[in-house]
Amino acid sequence: MTRIGVQDRLVPGATLSEKYEAARRFGFDALELSELPAFDEARTAIREKIPVTAIAGGYRGWLIDPDKEQFWRAREDIGQLLDLAGELSTGIVVVPIWGRTRHLPGIETGRSADLDATLFADGLLALKDRAERAGSRIYIEPLNRYQNDVCTTIADALRFCRLIDSPAVSVAADTFHMNIEEADMGASLVEAGDRLGYVQIADSQRFEPGAGHIDFTQIFSALAGMGYAGDIGIECAGLSGDAEIVLPRTAALVRDLLRESELAV
Repeated sequence: MTRIGVQDRLVPGATLSEKYEAARRFGFDALELSELPAFDEARTAIREKIPVTAIAGGYRGWLIDPDKEQFWRAREDIGQLLDLAGELSTGIVVVPIWGRTRHLPGIETGRSADLDATLFADGLLALKDRAERAGSRIYIEPLNRYQNDVCTTIADALRFCRLIDSPAVSVAADTFHMNIEEADMGASLVEAGDRLGYVQIADSQRFEPGAGHIDFTQIFSALAGMGYAGDIGIECAGLSGDAEIVLPRTAALVRDLLRESELAV
């Protein structure tokens, strides 16, 4: 059964337990962890039995980081988080890098695109056995072209999934990035098929769903039509108003979309 999670930093509360209680009160089932690094959060969730839809990043460095120290730190952190994610029966959202792209001047990695792609694949291959042993998952998330240029579309993420060829590696679809990169978001989700492991939703300006112009009806219809049963996480840069008002409205909207899309199938 699909759970609806909300990123912890969007929820009021001084502790993770307080955030979870607030999230439940607002109508959510779980939290998405986002602190950097996420080790303490994950251990707290394990200890206090707080359900988690995903660990969204939460590691230092990047798998194609031009800084060698940060490159190895990313591999080490992701490996440790995969062990913790296994205890939470969840996965980690992984991207090649954030904030390095050839589509904007002066912020590329300094390597060729092919070499960056190879390096990302090597990192995933080095981590997939650990994910399999831990019973956790790696969710490959495409980011829009202004934040990276190695994995920008669902099709890109699928290519890496097929290359790694592990049940522990799947695709994370984020509607904010999809709104920039995908010509047809519903069709792209359907193309991912059973390799779609996690869905993050935010509206066109990265506020909560319903605050922008994305048509979520087609997205949820596509998910229902393909039999998606994974989790959904609210992952926004911010909220359009007070969390006490916005978040209950958001949870209700997502539950309505789920119910209506199931009826339409």
